[in-house]
Amino acid sequence: MADMVMLPIGRTDFAEIRRIGCYYVDKTSSIGSIIRDGAKSILFTRPRRFGKTTFQSMLRAFLDIREDSRELFSGLAIMDDAEAVDGWMNRYPVIYLTFKDIDGPVFDIAMDVLRRKLSELFQEYGSIGVPDAKEEARIFRNIYDGSCSMSEMRQSLDILSRLLCRHYGRKAILLLDEYDVPLDKAERNGYYHEMLDIMRGMLLPVLKDCPYVEKGILTGCLRISKESLFTGLNNLSVYSVTSDRYADAFGFTEDDVSKLLAAAGLEAKEDTIRKWYDGYIIGGMNIYTPWDVVSYVDRLQSNPEAEPENYWANSSGNDVIRRLIDMTDAEVGDDYSLLISGGSVRKRVNETLTYSNLYSSADNIWSLLLMTGYLTLAGKYYPNGETELRLPNDEIRCLFASSVDEWFSDSIRKSDRKPLFSAIWSGDAAGLSEIVSQYLFDTISYYDYREDYYHAFLAGLLSGAGYSVRSNRETGRGRADIVLLDKRNRRAAVFEVKRSASDNDMARDAQAALRQIQDRGYGTDLEGYRDILSYGAAFCRKGVLIIA
Repeated sequence: MADMVMLPIGRTDFAEIRRIGCYYVDKTSSIGSIIRDGAKSILFTRPRRFGKTTFQSMLRAFLDIREDSRELFSGLAIMDDAEAVDGWMNRYPVIYLTFKDIDGPVFDIAMDVLRRKLSELFQEYGSIGVPDAKEEARIFRNIYDGSCSMSEMRQSLDILSRLLCRHYGRKAILLLDEYDVPLDKAERNGYYHEMLDIMRGMLLPVLKDCPYVEKGILTGCLRISKESLFTGLNNLSVYSVTSDRYADAFGFTEDDVSKLLAAAGLEAKEDTIRKWYDGYIIGGMNIYTPWDVVSYVDRLQSNPEAEPENYWANSSGNDVIRRLIDMTDAEVGDDYSLLISGGSVRKRVNETLTYSNLYSSADNIWSLLLMTGYLTLAGKYYPNGETELRLPNDEIRCLFASSVDEWFSDSIRKSDRKPLFSAIWSGDAAGLSEIVSQYLFDTISYYDYREDYYHAFLAGLLSGAGYSVRSNRETGRGRADIVLLDKRNRRAAVFEVKRSASDNDMARDAQAALRQIQDRGYGTDLEGYRDILSYGAAFCRKGVLIIA
């Protein structure tokens, strides 16, 4: 068995990963591509957990004039690129700022966090000294000690780039990680426009024709429209999940995963990992989610029989799926059913969204699902038409299915189920068939209408209304599908569920289900219950026939 591979669990800093000897998937060849990219400002957008922070810290380690990084990059692809190494390695002052923690329930608290971040950034460069110019010195000191005004925060990056350029005689490299997080948090907490004003004031001066900045590299989940954040910024190149260039700069390729599994002696798990964590199509390449692969491989090293988990669901909120269902009142049901069953849907994709209008239309939410990794391209991207989209893998498929189940459960709890239970306790099988059929028609169906799907549907329909629902419990001489208990009135209802191949078979199958209850004595051992009703239910696609 192969030795345990030390994986960077909870570590995102490139230098730390390399120094302590963690396994590193080499993405350094992208450094050369960025150096040769003629764009002055570059924005990379990828879903969360795709390695954006590690990528930015890699650039920082390679470029920072204060470092000697040859040992960190020893053996990596970039060291074969003489032009990059000789001309760029540790030759530029670097402004590295991550916005991932800029958050707060109110604007003032978010600003306090930003002040602290800027203070830490300026303290990193305290050795360059306080500038001579009186106004620059005042602003520098205020930012340095964390007492700066909002006007001074707007000037912070511009002033720092100017001072660094003057001190080192080289233009600065600007690395901004998770640039869109403050806007996301602000939209959720009700101060979007105030945050937009601050972010625009900070970023535009250093990204738009700034004489003190050599290149600006931004990473985030979404491409924020120029009209909202980057007004007048015409030199910004954007590489997203629909772009061909830099396709393998983020995420793991199939070759990356094969090498990792070989190092860990887990080649036999390749198919499972592909099914669960692969499936993103970027630039025609198959891309895996790095966080998920690393997390699962780490578990497999301790327990080779470990089943794959939904690491995506555990890493952040997933309310975007639910918001689409709620917004459209489940009218997307056919689309969801098609996606969960492995099909694709055609939607118009809008890549230039703003956080203030993300949820203003169903079209925007479909675009958001693509940009944030819940969907991927199923074919060619059409910027001026409809693009075919699909779920990338089993991990996301499970997320969609659980969101549908959650929506259905919430919808049932909010609905008036008095007619449903009235029909059950009065023995009105015809009325019960009609009521259950309507609920079934309103659901988002998946699982290809298997019998266990109908079983779970009916159990969910009966749950949470003050009655006890037993599923697949032993009773009589077997296991009844569902037993509904009304302990207060000492009555019970037993349901046996069948799936029919056609409408013509439903009456026969419902009779067979009822006969099974009677033949096996389901419910006869319920001591103390005075009334026990029996129902045979036959389901066929969106229809049901219930007999008593």
